[in-house]
Amino acid sequence: MDNHEYRIKELERKLRGMQVQIEKTKSITQKHERAIRDLEIKNAVNSGLPQKKVAEIYDLSAARVNRIVKKAV
Repeated sequence: MDNHEYRIKELERKLRGMQVQIEKTKSITQKHERAIRDLEIKNAVNSGLPQKKVAEIYDLSAARVNRIVKKAV
């Protein structure tokens, strides 16, 4: 394997590593976005908005909103 082929292989390896890191970051971001959404839902319900209305706003079932509100943070 000459130097050019070696460099290509090394860059491909680095690219695969970066792709893995991007996927991990996406997963973490999604978890944070869901946690923020859940806190917004809890706040809306605790402020007096009916759970059914909150469910409509977030395009969730009323049962799901109820579980979110009851879930401990």
